[in-house]
Amino acid sequence: MKRTITLTVAAVVALALAGYCGYAFCTRITADGLELYALIPVYIISLFIGAFACDLIHEGGHLLVGLCCRMGMKVPKIRLFRSSSVEVFPYSSRAMRLRMSLTTAAGLFFTLLLIIVGIIALSVPQVSIIFCVQLPYAAYSFIVNAAPVEYAAGKTDGLVLWELITRDPSAQVMLTVLRIQGLIRSGTRLEDIDEAMFFEVPQLPEDDINFIILTQLRYEYYLAKGNDSEAYKYFARYKDLIVYLPSEYGVSYRRKSEGEAEE
Repeated sequence: MKRTITLTVAAVVALALAGYCGYAFCTRITADGLELYALIPVYIISLFIGAFACDLIHEGGHLLVGLCCRMGMKVPKIRLFRSSSVEVFPYSSRAMRLRMSLTTAAGLFFTLLLIIVGIIALSVPQVSIIFCVQLPYAAYSFIVNAAPVEYAAGKTDGLVLWELITRDPSAQVMLTVLRIQGLIRSGTRLEDIDEAMFFEVPQLPEDDINFIILTQLRYEYYLAKGNDSEAYKYFARYKDLIVYLPSEYGVSYRRKSEGEAEE
């Protein structure tokens, strides 16, 4: 229900802004001598370009701030009206909660900047009206991503940020996973990490993405230590859990799991 309400509100706001921005776009540029009927298709094309630019800037915000925070960001996949995402591979384990919070909030911050630019373009005649074309999709993206909900593709930026701020158990496990990854990236061998780090975490439901990733790490940890019986136990557990993976993770994680099983 919460997801439906969020998507409905976002769609209504975006459509209303698209109509208003279209009126402003066509009338202000028509004043320069162009015909209204010729500007409508130009505006529609501009909307799609603006939507792509909005997604690019949103994910680019995550990427830029993540790189500054040494989160080892991977180049994002941009997909309009679907979940775009960036992956993090931290270079160290220090101040992980702060670094992850800044990285998560960055996308929302840059999208908000686009909204402000669009409002200025609508309100100030001296500013080119072309800067309003990203406003409808930026508003849609901000509402969808800021709402603390979980979609089929995974958790929104707003939900991840809220869980980090409130120290939700899921966020605590996520931070543990990131610290482990940070230790490995900074040169610590997986088998040399304290075993307690993998287990002294809050209990999570088995369908939580962070529990699933931690289970995979437990498997890899015992495999690295040469404890095949424990490794197999967690690998079998992980194989049972991948059915719960959000669509954003499912394909690559299943392929990895199947490849390791064949070996």
